Amino acid sequence: MQHDSEIDYSVVPGTSYLVDFDHNDKAQAETKDGIVLIPTPSDDPNDPLNWSRGRKWLAMLCVVVYIFGGSIPSCCIYSILTDISSAPEIDITTGQLNDGTGYWFLFLGIGNLLLMPLAQQYGKRPVYIVSLLGSVMFNLWQPYITDNGQWIASKIIGGFFFAPVESLPEITVGDLFFEHERATYMGVYSVALFGSNYMAPMLAGFVRDGLGWKWVIWIACIFGAVCWVFLVLFMEETNYTRRLKVKRDSDGHVLSTITSQGEKKTSELVQVRSSEANQAMLIDDNSVEYPPVKTFWQKLSLVGGVQKENHLVDYFKAIVLMAQFPNVLYAGFLYGAALFWYSVLNGTEALILGAEPYNFSSAMCGLAYLSAVIFCLVIYPYAGWSTDWIKIYFAKKHNGVSQAEDRFWVLPVYMILGPAALILWGVGAAKGIHWFGVVFGLGLMAGLCTIGCVSAVTYILDCYEEMSAPAITVAILIRNTMNFAMDYGITPFVTNVGVQNCFIASAFICLFCVGTFIVMIFTGYYWRNKTKGRYWKIVETYRAKGLIN
Repeated sequence: MQHDSEIDYSVVPGTSYLVDFDHNDKAQAETKDGIVLIPTPSDDPNDPLNWSRGRKWLAMLCVVVYIFGGSIPSCCIYSILTDISSAPEIDITTGQLNDGTGYWFLFLGIGNLLLMPLAQQYGKRPVYIVSLLGSVMFNLWQPYITDNGQWIASKIIGGFFFAPVESLPEITVGDLFFEHERATYMGVYSVALFGSNYMAPMLAGFVRDGLGWKWVIWIACIFGAVCWVFLVLFMEETNYTRRLKVKRDSDGHVLSTITSQGEKKTSELVQVRSSEANQAMLIDDNSVEYPPVKTFWQKLSLVGGVQKENHLVDYFKAIVLMAQFPNVLYAGFLYGAALFWYSVLNGTEALILGAEPYNFSSAMCGLAYLSAVIFCLVIYPYAGWSTDWIKIYFAKKHNGVSQAEDRFWVLPVYMILGPAALILWGVGAAKGIHWFGVVFGLGLMAGLCTIGCVSAVTYILDCYEEMSAPAITVAILIRNTMNFAMDYGITPFVTNVGVQNCFIASAFICLFCVGTFIVMIFTGYYWRNKTKGRYWKIVETYRAKGLIN
Protein backbone atom coordinates (compact mmCIF):
# COMPACT_ATOMS: atom_id res chain seq x y z
CA MET A 1 0.00 0.00 0.00
CA GLN A 2 1.28 3.44 -0.91
CA HIS A 3 -0.04 6.74 0.42
CA ASP A 4 -0.17 9.99 -1.48
CA SER A 5 0.56 12.67 1.10
CA GLU A 6 1.21 15.51 -1.34
CA ILE A 7 -0.64 18.68 -0.41
CA ASP A 8 -1.61 21.40 -2.86
CA TYR A 9 -0.56 24.49 -0.90
CA SER A 10 -2.30 26.82 -3.37
CA VAL A 11 -5.71 25.61 -2.25
CA VAL A 12 -7.64 27.99 0.02
CA PRO A 13 -9.30 26.04 2.86
CA GLY A 14 -12.98 26.82 3.02
CA THR A 15 -13.33 27.39 -0.72
CA SER A 16 -14.83 24.42 -2.51
CA TYR A 17 -16.32 23.42 -5.85
CA LEU A 18 -19.78 22.48 -4.59
CA VAL A 19 -22.01 22.33 -7.70
CA ASP A 20 -21.16 20.60 -11.00
CA PHE A 21 -23.63 22.07 -13.50
CA ASP A 22 -22.78 19.85 -16.47
CA HIS A 23 -22.14 16.62 -14.57
CA ASN A 24 -18.70 16.49 -16.20
CA ASP A 25 -16.94 15.62 -12.97
CA LYS A 26 -16.95 11.89 -13.72
CA ALA A 27 -14.59 10.84 -10.93
CA GLN A 28 -16.27 12.90 -8.25
CA ALA A 29 -19.23 11.53 -6.32
CA GLU A 30 -22.20 13.86 -6.57
CA THR A 31 -25.97 13.98 -6.20
CA LYS A 32 -28.47 13.87 -9.05
CA ASP A 33 -28.67 17.67 -8.81
CA GLY A 34 -24.94 17.99 -9.41
CA ILE A 35 -24.03 18.81 -5.81
CA VAL A 36 -20.50 17.55 -5.22
CA LEU A 37 -20.11 15.28 -2.21
CA ILE A 38 -17.50 16.82 0.09
CA PRO A 39 -15.74 14.92 1.53
CA THR A 40 -15.78 12.11 -1.03
CA PRO A 41 -16.99 8.82 0.50
CA SER A 42 -14.92 5.68 0.20
CA ASP A 43 -16.23 2.30 -0.99
CA ASP A 44 -16.41 0.96 2.56
CA PRO A 45 -20.00 0.27 3.76
CA ASN A 46 -18.80 1.05 7.30
CA ASP A 47 -17.63 4.53 6.26
CA PRO A 48 -20.07 6.80 8.18
CA LEU A 49 -20.63 8.80 4.98
CA ASN A 50 -21.95 5.58 3.38
CA TRP A 51 -24.28 4.59 6.17
CA SER A 52 -27.93 4.17 5.26
CA ARG A 53 -30.22 7.10 6.00
CA GLY A 54 -31.81 5.13 8.85
CA ARG A 55 -28.43 4.34 10.38
CA LYS A 56 -27.43 8.00 10.23
CA TRP A 57 -30.70 9.07 11.79
CA LEU A 58 -30.21 6.59 14.63
CA ALA A 59 -26.76 8.07 15.20
CA MET A 60 -28.29 11.56 15.36
CA LEU A 61 -31.01 10.29 17.70
CA CYS A 62 -28.26 9.02 20.00
CA VAL A 63 -26.66 12.47 19.95
CA VAL A 64 -30.01 14.02 20.88
CA VAL A 65 -30.51 11.45 23.66
CA TYR A 66 -27.03 12.23 24.99
CA ILE A 67 -27.80 15.95 25.03
CA PHE A 68 -31.12 15.51 26.83
CA GLY A 69 -29.67 12.93 29.22
CA GLY A 70 -27.07 15.38 30.48
CA SER A 71 -28.87 18.69 30.04
CA ILE A 72 -32.06 17.82 31.94
CA PRO A 73 -30.22 16.95 35.21
CA SER A 74 -27.82 19.90 34.75
CA CYS A 75 -30.37 22.60 33.91
CA CYS A 76 -33.42 21.58 35.94
CA ILE A 77 -32.21 23.71 38.86
CA TYR A 78 -32.74 27.08 37.12
CA SER A 79 -36.32 27.45 38.33
CA ILE A 80 -35.68 26.07 41.85
CA LEU A 81 -32.60 28.08 42.88
CA THR A 82 -34.55 30.07 45.44
CA ASP A 83 -35.89 26.83 46.96
CA ILE A 84 -32.37 25.45 47.27
CA SER A 85 -30.99 28.61 48.90
CA SER A 86 -33.89 28.82 51.36
CA ALA A 87 -33.63 25.19 52.50
CA PRO A 88 -32.72 25.17 56.24
CA GLU A 89 -29.99 22.54 55.86
CA ILE A 90 -28.21 24.46 53.08
CA ASP A 91 -25.90 27.42 53.71
CA ILE A 92 -25.70 28.79 50.15
CA THR A 93 -27.05 32.08 48.82
CA THR A 94 -28.81 32.48 45.48
CA GLY A 95 -25.85 34.52 44.25
CA GLN A 96 -23.48 31.67 45.10
CA LEU A 97 -25.76 29.24 43.27
CA ASN A 98 -25.53 31.45 40.19
CA ASP A 99 -21.75 31.59 40.58
CA GLY A 100 -21.74 27.80 40.50
CA THR A 101 -23.59 27.90 37.19
CA GLY A 102 -20.85 30.18 35.89
CA TYR A 103 -18.19 27.66 36.89
CA TRP A 104 -20.23 24.95 35.20
CA PHE A 105 -20.18 26.86 31.92
CA LEU A 106 -16.46 27.56 32.26
CA PHE A 107 -15.62 23.89 32.67
CA LEU A 108 -17.93 22.92 29.84
CA GLY A 109 -15.24 24.64 27.78
CA ILE A 110 -12.11 23.66 29.69
CA GLY A 111 -13.10 19.99 29.84
CA ASN A 112 -12.81 19.73 26.08
CA LEU A 113 -9.07 20.38 26.29
CA LEU A 114 -8.76 16.84 27.67
CA LEU A 115 -11.88 15.02 26.51
CA MET A 116 -11.68 15.94 22.81
CA PRO A 117 -8.15 14.52 22.42
CA LEU A 118 -9.32 11.42 24.29
CA ALA A 119 -12.23 11.05 21.83
CA GLN A 120 -9.81 11.27 18.91
CA GLN A 121 -7.38 8.79 20.44
CA TYR A 122 -9.77 6.26 21.97
CA GLY A 123 -13.04 6.83 20.14
CA LYS A 124 -16.13 9.00 20.45
CA ARG A 125 -18.45 6.24 21.68
CA PRO A 126 -16.62 5.58 25.00
CA VAL A 127 -16.25 9.32 25.64
CA TYR A 128 -19.99 9.89 25.08
CA ILE A 129 -20.84 7.04 27.47
CA VAL A 130 -18.39 8.02 30.24
CA SER A 131 -19.31 11.69 29.85
CA LEU A 132 -23.03 11.12 30.38
CA LEU A 133 -22.47 8.74 33.30
CA GLY A 134 -20.16 11.20 35.07
CA SER A 135 -22.53 14.10 34.46
CA VAL A 136 -25.52 12.24 35.90
CA MET A 137 -23.59 11.02 38.95
CA PHE A 138 -22.28 14.45 39.93
CA ASN A 139 -25.69 16.05 39.45
CA LEU A 140 -27.05 13.37 41.78
CA TRP A 141 -24.74 14.79 44.45
CA GLN A 142 -26.55 18.15 44.48
CA PRO A 143 -29.54 17.31 46.75
CA TYR A 144 -27.07 16.30 49.48
CA ILE A 145 -24.89 19.42 49.33
CA THR A 146 -24.83 21.70 52.40
CA ASP A 147 -22.27 24.45 51.69
CA ASN A 148 -20.89 26.56 48.87
CA GLY A 149 -17.62 24.62 48.54
CA GLN A 150 -19.47 21.40 47.79
CA TRP A 151 -21.78 23.22 45.38
CA ILE A 152 -18.89 24.72 43.40
CA ALA A 153 -17.11 21.34 43.33
CA SER A 154 -20.22 19.57 42.00
CA LYS A 155 -20.68 22.17 39.25
CA ILE A 156 -17.00 22.15 38.23
CA ILE A 157 -16.76 18.35 38.03
CA GLY A 158 -20.21 18.02 36.45
CA GLY A 159 -19.28 20.64 33.86
CA PHE A 160 -16.01 18.87 33.13
CA PHE A 161 -17.69 15.52 32.49
CA PHE A 162 -20.45 17.01 30.33
CA ALA A 163 -18.02 19.19 28.34
CA PRO A 164 -18.23 17.02 25.17
CA VAL A 165 -21.82 18.21 24.67
CA GLU A 166 -20.29 21.47 23.44
CA SER A 167 -18.04 19.97 20.77
CA LEU A 168 -18.37 16.24 20.15
CA PRO A 169 -21.85 16.32 18.52
CA GLU A 170 -20.59 18.87 15.98
CA ILE A 171 -17.73 16.56 15.02
CA THR A 172 -20.15 13.64 14.82
CA VAL A 173 -22.30 15.62 12.37
CA GLY A 174 -19.17 16.22 10.29
CA ASP A 175 -18.43 12.48 10.36
CA LEU A 176 -21.89 11.54 9.12
CA PHE A 177 -22.94 14.21 6.63
CA PHE A 178 -21.61 16.03 3.60
CA GLU A 179 -20.78 19.73 3.43
CA HIS A 180 -24.04 20.66 1.69
CA GLU A 181 -26.24 19.05 4.39
CA ARG A 182 -24.35 19.69 7.63
CA ALA A 183 -26.28 22.77 8.74
CA THR A 184 -29.57 20.86 8.59
CA TYR A 185 -28.31 18.35 11.15
CA MET A 186 -26.32 20.93 13.08
CA GLY A 187 -29.71 22.59 13.50
CA VAL A 188 -31.02 19.37 15.06
CA TYR A 189 -28.11 19.53 17.49
CA SER A 190 -28.71 23.18 18.38
CA VAL A 191 -32.46 22.67 18.90
CA ALA A 192 -31.74 19.68 21.15
CA LEU A 193 -29.09 21.62 23.08
CA PHE A 194 -31.15 24.74 23.72
CA GLY A 195 -34.53 23.03 23.78
CA SER A 196 -33.39 20.67 26.53
CA ASN A 197 -31.86 23.56 28.49
CA TYR A 198 -35.17 25.42 28.39
CA MET A 199 -37.39 22.35 28.85
CA ALA A 200 -35.68 21.26 32.08
CA PRO A 201 -36.62 24.31 34.20
CA MET A 202 -40.04 24.39 32.53
CA LEU A 203 -40.91 20.94 33.92
CA ALA A 204 -39.00 21.40 37.18
CA GLY A 205 -41.43 23.94 38.57
CA PHE A 206 -44.32 21.48 38.53
CA VAL A 207 -42.27 18.66 40.06
CA ARG A 208 -41.13 21.03 42.78
CA ASP A 209 -44.73 22.01 43.60
CA GLY A 210 -45.83 18.38 43.80
CA LEU A 211 -42.86 16.55 45.32
CA GLY A 212 -40.33 19.11 46.53
CA TRP A 213 -37.13 20.51 45.01
CA LYS A 214 -34.95 17.46 45.73
CA TRP A 215 -37.21 15.26 43.64
CA VAL A 216 -36.64 17.60 40.71
CA ILE A 217 -32.99 16.54 40.65
CA TRP A 218 -33.64 12.88 41.48
CA ILE A 219 -36.17 12.44 38.68
CA ALA A 220 -33.91 14.29 36.24
CA CYS A 221 -31.03 11.95 37.12
CA ILE A 222 -33.24 8.88 36.67
CA PHE A 223 -34.08 10.20 33.20
CA GLY A 224 -30.37 10.69 32.52
CA ALA A 225 -29.65 7.11 33.57
CA VAL A 226 -32.26 5.78 31.12
CA CYS A 227 -30.64 7.85 28.37
CA TRP A 228 -27.25 6.37 29.31
CA VAL A 229 -28.58 2.83 28.83
CA PHE A 230 -29.92 3.84 25.40
CA LEU A 231 -26.46 5.09 24.38
CA VAL A 232 -24.76 1.92 25.54
CA LEU A 233 -27.10 -0.12 23.33
CA PHE A 234 -27.37 2.02 20.21
CA MET A 235 -24.65 4.66 19.84
CA GLU A 236 -22.08 3.73 17.17
CA GLU A 237 -18.47 4.80 16.78
CA THR A 238 -17.96 7.36 13.98
CA ASN A 239 -14.17 7.66 14.09
CA TYR A 240 -13.03 6.49 10.66
CA THR A 241 -9.86 6.74 8.55
CA ARG A 242 -11.02 7.25 4.98
CA ARG A 243 -8.94 5.91 2.07
CA LEU A 244 -9.89 6.45 -1.57
CA LYS A 245 -8.76 4.44 -4.59
CA VAL A 246 -6.57 5.99 -7.28
CA LYS A 247 -4.67 4.83 -10.37
CA ARG A 248 -0.99 5.60 -11.03
CA ASP A 249 1.28 5.33 -14.05
CA SER A 250 4.53 3.39 -14.12
CA ASP A 251 6.36 6.35 -12.57
CA GLY A 252 3.99 6.50 -9.63
CA HIS A 253 2.11 9.62 -10.72
CA VAL A 254 -1.59 9.77 -9.99
CA LEU A 255 -3.64 9.23 -13.17
CA SER A 256 -7.13 9.71 -11.82
CA THR A 257 -7.62 11.30 -8.46
CA ILE A 258 -11.03 12.11 -7.16
CA THR A 259 -11.00 15.90 -7.19
CA SER A 260 -13.32 18.64 -6.19
CA GLN A 261 -12.80 20.35 -9.53
CA GLY A 262 -12.94 17.46 -11.97
CA GLU A 263 -12.92 18.75 -15.54
CA LYS A 264 -13.82 22.28 -14.44
CA LYS A 265 -10.31 23.25 -13.37
CA THR A 266 -10.23 26.68 -14.94
CA SER A 267 -8.32 29.79 -13.98
CA GLU A 268 -11.33 30.86 -11.96
CA LEU A 269 -11.10 27.70 -9.87
CA VAL A 270 -7.34 27.45 -9.46
CA GLN A 271 -7.53 28.10 -5.74
CA VAL A 272 -10.57 25.94 -5.06
CA ARG A 273 -9.94 22.96 -2.81
CA SER A 274 -8.88 20.70 -5.65
CA SER A 275 -6.77 17.74 -4.60
CA GLU A 276 -8.44 14.85 -2.84
CA ALA A 277 -5.07 14.52 -1.12
CA ASN A 278 -6.38 17.48 0.87
CA GLN A 279 -9.32 15.37 1.99
CA ALA A 280 -8.31 11.74 2.34
CA MET A 281 -5.56 9.14 2.23
CA LEU A 282 -5.26 7.57 -1.23
CA ILE A 283 -4.54 3.90 -1.87
CA ASP A 284 -3.45 2.13 -4.98
CA ASP A 285 -4.76 -1.34 -4.31
CA ASN A 286 -8.00 -1.45 -6.31
CA SER A 287 -8.59 -5.03 -5.20
CA VAL A 288 -8.91 -4.07 -1.54
CA GLU A 289 -11.83 -5.75 0.17
CA TYR A 290 -13.80 -4.04 2.90
CA PRO A 291 -15.43 -5.92 5.77
CA PRO A 292 -19.23 -6.32 5.71
CA VAL A 293 -21.52 -3.99 7.62
CA LYS A 294 -20.98 -4.39 11.36
CA THR A 295 -23.38 -6.58 13.29
CA PHE A 296 -25.31 -5.22 16.26
CA TRP A 297 -22.85 -6.77 18.72
CA GLN A 298 -19.83 -5.41 16.83
CA LYS A 299 -21.34 -1.94 17.06
CA LEU A 300 -21.36 -2.25 20.87
CA SER A 301 -17.56 -2.40 20.98
CA LEU A 302 -15.88 0.32 23.03
CA VAL A 303 -12.58 -0.01 21.15
CA GLY A 304 -13.77 0.48 17.58
CA GLY A 305 -12.35 3.99 17.39
CA VAL A 306 -9.04 3.42 19.18
CA GLN A 307 -5.91 4.59 17.34
CA LYS A 308 -3.25 1.91 16.95
CA GLU A 309 -0.54 4.23 18.28
CA ASN A 310 -0.74 6.70 21.14
CA HIS A 311 -0.83 10.26 19.79
CA LEU A 312 -2.48 12.08 22.69
CA VAL A 313 0.31 14.67 22.79
CA ASP A 314 -0.25 15.40 19.10
CA TYR A 315 -3.99 15.86 19.68
CA PHE A 316 -3.32 18.27 22.56
CA LYS A 317 -0.83 20.16 20.41
CA ALA A 318 -3.37 20.44 17.59
CA ILE A 319 -5.64 22.56 19.79
CA VAL A 320 -2.83 25.06 20.34
CA LEU A 321 -1.94 25.07 16.64
CA MET A 322 -5.51 25.82 15.52
CA ALA A 323 -5.72 28.78 17.91
CA GLN A 324 -3.50 30.78 15.53
CA PHE A 325 -6.13 31.10 12.77
CA PRO A 326 -8.26 34.28 12.74
CA ASN A 327 -11.26 32.48 11.24
CA VAL A 328 -11.33 30.02 14.15
CA LEU A 329 -11.05 32.83 16.69
CA TYR A 330 -13.85 34.74 15.01
CA ALA A 331 -16.11 31.68 14.99
CA GLY A 332 -15.53 31.34 18.73
CA PHE A 333 -16.39 35.02 19.23
CA LEU A 334 -19.53 34.73 17.10
CA TYR A 335 -20.62 31.62 18.99
CA GLY A 336 -20.04 33.34 22.33
CA ALA A 337 -21.73 36.57 21.25
CA ALA A 338 -24.76 34.64 19.99
CA LEU A 339 -25.08 32.72 23.27
CA PHE A 340 -24.44 35.60 25.66
CA TRP A 341 -28.17 36.03 25.76
CA TYR A 342 -28.83 32.47 26.93
CA SER A 343 -27.03 33.42 30.16
CA VAL A 344 -28.82 36.77 30.29
CA LEU A 345 -32.23 35.11 30.00
CA ASN A 346 -31.49 32.49 32.65
CA GLY A 347 -30.03 35.11 34.97
CA THR A 348 -33.02 37.47 34.75
CA GLU A 349 -36.01 35.21 34.07
CA ALA A 350 -37.06 34.62 37.67
CA LEU A 351 -35.98 38.15 38.63
CA ILE A 352 -38.34 39.73 36.09
CA LEU A 353 -41.30 37.35 36.03
CA GLY A 354 -41.27 36.70 39.76
CA ALA A 355 -41.46 40.41 40.63
CA GLU A 356 -44.06 43.13 40.15
CA PRO A 357 -46.22 43.44 38.10
CA TYR A 358 -46.17 39.76 37.03
CA ASN A 359 -45.63 37.91 40.32
CA PHE A 360 -45.25 34.50 38.65
CA SER A 361 -44.95 31.50 40.93
CA SER A 362 -41.98 29.12 40.59
CA ALA A 363 -44.10 26.80 38.46
CA MET A 364 -45.24 29.64 36.20
CA CYS A 365 -41.67 30.94 35.86
CA GLY A 366 -40.73 27.47 34.70
CA LEU A 367 -43.68 27.29 32.33
CA ALA A 368 -42.55 30.54 30.70
CA TYR A 369 -39.64 28.54 29.22
CA LEU A 370 -42.22 26.82 27.00
CA SER A 371 -41.99 29.93 24.84
CA ALA A 372 -38.25 29.28 24.39
CA VAL A 373 -38.85 25.65 23.45
CA ILE A 374 -41.50 26.63 20.87
CA PHE A 375 -39.29 29.28 19.26
CA CYS A 376 -36.34 26.85 19.04
CA LEU A 377 -38.56 24.53 17.01
CA VAL A 378 -40.03 27.33 14.89
CA ILE A 379 -36.65 28.85 14.03
CA TYR A 380 -34.95 25.49 13.36
CA PRO A 381 -35.80 25.33 9.62
CA TYR A 382 -34.22 28.74 9.13
CA ALA A 383 -31.18 28.05 11.31
CA GLY A 384 -30.60 24.59 9.83
CA TRP A 385 -32.04 23.78 6.44
CA SER A 386 -31.98 27.37 5.12
CA THR A 387 -28.27 27.69 5.94
CA ASP A 388 -27.52 24.74 3.64
CA TRP A 389 -29.86 26.12 0.98
CA ILE A 390 -28.12 29.51 1.03
CA LYS A 391 -24.72 27.87 0.65
CA ILE A 392 -25.88 25.95 -2.44
CA TYR A 393 -27.64 29.05 -3.81
CA PHE A 394 -24.46 31.14 -3.70
CA ALA A 395 -22.42 28.29 -5.18
CA LYS A 396 -24.77 28.15 -8.17
CA LYS A 397 -24.43 31.91 -8.61
CA HIS A 398 -20.61 31.67 -8.68
CA ASN A 399 -20.08 28.90 -11.24
CA GLY A 400 -20.26 26.17 -8.61
CA VAL A 401 -17.71 27.72 -6.24
CA SER A 402 -18.69 27.97 -2.57
CA GLN A 403 -17.10 30.14 0.10
CA ALA A 404 -17.32 29.28 3.79
CA GLU A 405 -18.60 32.79 4.58
CA ASP A 406 -21.71 32.22 2.44
CA ARG A 407 -23.38 30.65 5.48
CA PHE A 408 -23.26 33.98 7.33
CA TRP A 409 -26.04 35.41 5.17
CA VAL A 410 -28.58 33.90 7.59
CA LEU A 411 -27.34 36.24 10.34
CA PRO A 412 -29.12 39.49 9.31
CA VAL A 413 -32.31 38.05 10.80
CA TYR A 414 -30.52 37.54 14.12
CA MET A 415 -28.91 40.99 13.92
CA ILE A 416 -32.36 42.64 13.58
CA LEU A 417 -34.62 40.44 15.69
CA GLY A 418 -32.11 39.83 18.50
CA PRO A 419 -32.01 43.45 19.73
CA ALA A 420 -35.77 43.72 19.23
CA ALA A 421 -36.32 40.63 21.42
CA LEU A 422 -34.05 42.00 24.15
CA ILE A 423 -35.93 45.31 24.15
CA LEU A 424 -39.27 43.50 24.31
CA TRP A 425 -38.07 41.31 27.19
CA GLY A 426 -36.19 43.82 29.34
CA VAL A 427 -37.59 47.23 28.50
CA GLY A 428 -41.08 45.76 28.12
CA ALA A 429 -40.84 44.32 31.62
CA ALA A 430 -39.57 47.63 33.02
CA LYS A 431 -42.60 49.35 31.47
CA GLY A 432 -44.96 46.68 32.79
CA ILE A 433 -46.39 45.53 29.44
CA HIS A 434 -48.65 42.47 29.31
CA TRP A 435 -46.89 39.28 30.33
CA PHE A 436 -47.48 37.73 26.90
CA GLY A 437 -45.27 40.35 25.23
CA VAL A 438 -42.48 39.78 27.73
CA VAL A 439 -42.64 35.99 27.40
CA PHE A 440 -42.75 36.35 23.60
CA GLY A 441 -39.50 38.34 23.75
CA LEU A 442 -37.97 35.70 26.01
CA GLY A 443 -38.84 32.90 23.58
CA LEU A 444 -37.75 34.78 20.47
CA MET A 445 -34.33 35.59 21.91
CA ALA A 446 -33.89 32.00 23.04
CA GLY A 447 -34.79 30.60 19.64
CA LEU A 448 -32.46 32.98 17.81
CA CYS A 449 -29.50 31.50 19.68
CA THR A 450 -29.76 28.44 17.42
CA ILE A 451 -28.86 30.58 14.38
CA GLY A 452 -25.60 31.71 15.95
CA CYS A 453 -24.73 28.16 16.98
CA VAL A 454 -25.27 26.67 13.52
CA SER A 455 -23.51 29.50 11.69
CA ALA A 456 -20.38 29.45 13.85
CA VAL A 457 -19.90 25.69 13.97
CA THR A 458 -20.60 24.95 10.29
CA TYR A 459 -18.23 27.79 9.38
CA ILE A 460 -15.40 26.00 11.18
CA LEU A 461 -16.27 22.65 9.58
CA ASP A 462 -16.28 24.27 6.13
CA CYS A 463 -13.00 26.14 6.67
CA TYR A 464 -10.90 23.54 8.42
CA GLU A 465 -12.56 20.19 7.90
CA GLU A 466 -9.38 18.16 8.32
CA MET A 467 -8.62 19.77 11.71
CA SER A 468 -12.20 20.43 12.77
CA ALA A 469 -11.99 18.76 16.19
CA PRO A 470 -9.21 20.95 17.64
CA ALA A 471 -10.60 24.02 15.84
CA ILE A 472 -14.03 23.56 17.42
CA THR A 473 -12.38 22.97 20.80
CA VAL A 474 -10.72 26.40 20.51
CA ALA A 475 -14.02 28.03 19.56
CA ILE A 476 -15.89 26.36 22.44
CA LEU A 477 -13.25 27.49 24.92
CA ILE A 478 -13.71 31.10 23.73
CA ARG A 479 -17.49 30.77 23.78
CA ASN A 480 -17.69 29.37 27.29
CA THR A 481 -15.19 31.85 28.70
CA MET A 482 -17.44 34.63 27.38
CA ASN A 483 -20.49 32.93 28.93
CA PHE A 484 -18.64 32.53 32.23
CA ALA A 485 -18.00 36.28 32.27
CA MET A 486 -21.63 37.02 31.45
CA ASP A 487 -22.90 34.69 34.21
CA TYR A 488 -20.78 36.60 36.70
CA GLY A 489 -21.65 40.01 35.32
CA ILE A 490 -25.37 39.92 34.58
CA THR A 491 -26.65 40.17 38.17
CA PRO A 492 -24.56 43.23 39.16
CA PHE A 493 -25.24 44.71 35.70
CA VAL A 494 -29.00 44.60 36.27
CA THR A 495 -28.65 45.70 39.90
CA ASN A 496 -26.47 48.72 39.16
CA VAL A 497 -28.19 50.18 36.08
CA GLY A 498 -31.71 48.78 36.33
CA VAL A 499 -33.60 46.40 34.05
CA GLN A 500 -34.46 48.99 31.40
CA ASN A 501 -30.96 50.41 30.92
CA CYS A 502 -29.42 46.94 31.13
CA PHE A 503 -31.44 45.67 28.20
CA ILE A 504 -31.13 48.80 26.10
CA ALA A 505 -27.36 48.36 26.39
CA SER A 506 -27.71 44.63 25.71
CA ALA A 507 -29.65 45.33 22.51
CA PHE A 508 -26.85 47.50 21.15
CA ILE A 509 -24.21 44.98 22.21
CA CYS A 510 -26.14 42.25 20.38
CA LEU A 511 -26.47 44.42 17.27
CA PHE A 512 -22.76 45.17 17.19
CA CYS A 513 -21.47 41.67 18.01
CA VAL A 514 -23.67 39.79 15.55
CA GLY A 515 -23.20 42.54 12.97
CA THR A 516 -19.48 41.75 12.79
CA PHE A 517 -20.39 38.99 10.34
CA ILE A 518 -20.49 41.72 7.67
CA VAL A 519 -16.77 42.31 8.20
CA MET A 520 -16.07 38.59 7.85
CA ILE A 521 -18.13 38.34 4.68
CA PHE A 522 -15.58 40.64 3.05
CA THR A 523 -12.40 39.64 4.89
CA GLY A 524 -12.86 35.94 5.68
CA TYR A 525 -11.40 34.80 2.35
CA TYR A 526 -8.41 37.10 2.83
CA TRP A 527 -7.54 35.50 6.17
CA ARG A 528 -8.07 31.98 4.87
CA ASN A 529 -5.84 32.71 1.89
CA LYS A 530 -3.18 34.44 3.99
CA THR A 531 -2.88 31.51 6.43
CA LYS A 532 -3.37 28.63 3.99
CA GLY A 533 0.31 27.68 3.97
CA ARG A 534 0.40 27.32 7.73
CA TYR A 535 -2.81 25.28 7.70
CA TRP A 536 -1.73 22.82 4.99
CA LYS A 537 1.61 22.36 6.75
CA ILE A 538 -0.28 21.25 9.87
CA VAL A 539 -2.50 18.97 7.78
CA GLU A 540 0.53 17.46 6.04
CA THR A 541 2.23 16.78 9.37
CA TYR A 542 -0.83 15.17 10.95
CA ARG A 543 -1.70 13.17 7.85
CA ALA A 544 1.83 11.77 7.69
CA LYS A 545 1.23 10.39 11.19
CA GLY A 546 -2.08 8.86 10.07
CA LEU A 547 -4.09 11.01 12.51
CA ILE A 548 -6.49 12.66 10.06
CA ASN A 549 -8.12 11.84 6.72
